[in-house]
Formats: sequence, structure tokens, C-alpha cells
Amino acid sequence: MSKRPRPNHIFSLHRLGWGIVGIFLFLIALLIGYLIGFSQAEEELSAERAQTQMLVNQIKEIAAIDESYIPTPKPKENGQDIEIRRLKKELQSLLEKEASEKAKEVRKPEAIKPQHEYAPKDKAALPPPAPKRPLAADSKSAKLVIIIDDVSYTHDVKAIQSTGLPLVMSFLPPSSRHPESGKLAQLQDHFMVHLPLEAMDFSDEEAITLRVSDSEDQMAKRIATLKQIYPGVRYMNNHTGSKFTADAAAMEKLMRILKQEGIVFIDSRTTSKTKVPEISRKMGTRYLGRDIFLDHHDGVANVKKQIQEAVAVAKRHGSAIAIGHPRPDTIKALRESKDLLRGVQIVGIENI
Repeated sequence: MSKRPRPNHIFSLHRLGWGIVGIFLFLIALLIGYLIGFSQAEEELSAERAQTQMLVNQIKEIAAIDESYIPTPKPKENGQDIEIRRLKKELQSLLEKEASEKAKEVRKPEAIKPQHEYAPKDKAALPPPAPKRPLAADSKSAKLVIIIDDVSYTHDVKAIQSTGLPLVMSFLPPSSRHPESGKLAQLQDHFMVHLPLEAMDFSDEEAITLRVSDSEDQMAKRIATLKQIYPGVRYMNNHTGSKFTADAAAMEKLMRILKQEGIVFIDSRTTSKTKVPEISRKMGTRYLGRDIFLDHHDGVANVKKQIQEAVAVAKRHGSAIAIGHPRPDTIKALRESKDLLRGVQIVGIENI
């Protein structure tokens, strides 16, 4: 007897049962995962809530402190307190101004050298020659004028006075660099004006310099202004001026104005081509020009050598004009040259 085969639906029911079991297990796993995730989210949310509450509490505390703060009003100042405060401010302002002025006095400019008069770009250049003059019959009464050019500051004046010699100070006109030169000159018994004139080649000229292209009216106005700044001025010598003094037309205009104003022009001789002797003869006035530059070379010994030369020129011609600058070497040499100067009389320009 043959075996009967198992029906197919029995296998189908078996597979269905296993499928239901699988789905049930999947749903259980899903539910467990959800519960775990929800628990973690709840913990994180609780932590955030706690932090938020802490911040809210801190804000409330700060707000409470701010609301409770009552600023203390400043005591009302009476008239005496206000006056004291004003006086303190004025005193502070005066002290600051005094300190500023002292700083200006201490801050000395670079020592001036005479080369700026005749050869600003050639430190080794020698000065233009002195004028030709007749010999004196008697050398015993020789007179020497020593002019110190470029005087601009209080320390210049003090240095010159420290020599104990009757030197002639020639003041530069006031400018932003040396605004007090006019006032300083008025404190002296005798002084000159160091008149800025156009040079052939000079990069550091004074603020207001007369030029060969200026009209006679412009020159006249400039001289009139200088007479107001320097009341009683009788003598002027040129600061630079190698171009101006070599121009006959310009010098004729200037010297005509100076003659009308009663001012004598002293030629610093910053160029060998100077026309001042020629114009002086034409106008019938006496020519006065520099004989010696005292400090065209550095060093006290060199200045003393030039002082000796100035004395020799004065004895040879009866008088001489020497020009120096308020440099330390020049001042020191003059202080130490009393013996060298014994053979001549140091005088002002009006005495030669």
C-alpha cells in the first residue's frame, strides 16, 4: 500500500505562523526603542528646563539690584568751591605754559655756520674778499666793530652778553621759527636788523625775503614794517643776499628807500659781485662792508686766528668790521680773546 502525500496547505499554515511571530517580535523591539528614546529625550528636556529656570532667576536678581539702586546726588557747589576750581584750572594752565616756554628755551637750534651766507652747499668755500681800502696813517687808534648775525633767541643774547664785549647784535626779523626777535632787540641799547635778501642758492631762506623782482613799493612797505618792529633802527646788514646785492637795479631801489628812512646799509659781502660799493658812490653815501668772517671754519683756535686777523686789518686801515655768529666756538673764542683785542677799541658802527 503506497504512502499518501502531505497536503500543501499544511506548509502554508506553518510559514504564516512564523511570519506572525516575526512581526510580533519586530513590534516589540520598536516599542522598546521608542520607550528608551523617549526616556532620554525627557531627561534632556528636563535639563534644559532647569538651565532656563536658572537664567530666569539670575535675570530677576539683576533686575532687583538695578531697581533698588538709588544714585547719591553730588553735593551742590557753593560760590567759593566754584572759584577755587576756576583758580586751580588757571594755575594749571599757567604752569603748562611756563613749562612749554622753558622747553623752547632749552631746545636750541642747530649751530649756524657762516657758509649759509655765501656758499650753503660748499662747507670748504672761503668768504668773498674784503673791500679794498686805504692804509691808515696811525694804527694806535684802530677801531673794530664785531657784528653777531642771526640773533633770534634769548639764549643767543645771553651768550653774546657773556663775552663781556660790546658786540653789535644783528637780529633776524620775527617769523614762526623765532617770533620774539623783535621784542628781544628792543631790550638792547644798540642793535641792527639782519635783512633777508635773495640768495643765488639757499633752501632755508627766511619767511619774508626781499627779491630782485620786488617793486620799490613792495620794498618800501617791508622796510616800513621793520621800522615798526624795530623802533629806532639805524643800521641793517644783509642776511644771505648773494643774488640781490649783485643786482644793481634791486640794490639801488633798496638803498634809496633806506637813505630816505635814515638807515645805513652794511654790506655783509656774501658775493664778490656785490654792487653795493657802486650804488653807494652813485648816491653819495659812505660804503661800509665786512672785512672778516670770524667763524667760517669750525674750532675755537680758528676763530681766534680770525680775531687776530680782524685786529690786524683794523690797525692797517684804522677800522674794520668783523662778522660772527652766536655759535659755541665763536662765543668761547671771544671770551678768551681779551689779550688779542688789546690793540684795538671795540666800538659800535656809529664810531667808525
